[in-house]
Amino acid sequence: MKTIAYLVLSFSLISSSALADTVLKISGAPAVSNAITVKAESNGLSNVELDSKQTFDVVSDGSKLGTLVQGRGWMRDIHPVCFVAWSTNNKDVDFFKTTIGVDDWETADCDKIDAVGLISKPEESDTKIAVVYSVDTRGQASHNYVIFGLRNKNELFYDLRTTARFENSYVNTISELRKKYQVE
Repeated sequence: MKTIAYLVLSFSLISSSALADTVLKISGAPAVSNAITVKAESNGLSNVELDSKQTFDVVSDGSKLGTLVQGRGWMRDIHPVCFVAWSTNNKDVDFFKTTIGVDDWETADCDKIDAVGLISKPEESDTKIAVVYSVDTRGQASHNYVIFGLRNKNELFYDLRTTARFENSYVNTISELRKKYQVE
């Protein structure tokens, strides 16, 4: 009987600590897809595609904070560009950012979204989310990434400082990014 009570107590402690963590859960096709497509088109993209395999609900303490959507479109029908969208209510786009293919990454073509994952340190107040892309720069295939943060639990922002910190580091996976980020 003591063994069963111990197991139940242990399980409840493990479960409550797991709920306290922020996790990504595959979301599939987002309910907000039409609004995201309109937003992408208003940013100059055509032939917009959302990547349901890289679309995640962000859950913290058992509550959904929002949905992180990865997508790709074409600038002037010749240049592939990736983007990230965020919705907290499945109706409106709260955040939208074009990534690979524009601004700092304008010389790269975004081939595809490879991975999305959490890289945060346990003691951090802002959750850090990394997105790893396969890119083509002047005929050379490689990987690149962009780091986002969540402040106040559900306010997504582009983390330029952390993204720049790993520039030219040749990190290719979420686990490598997490390890390097958590050590520094």
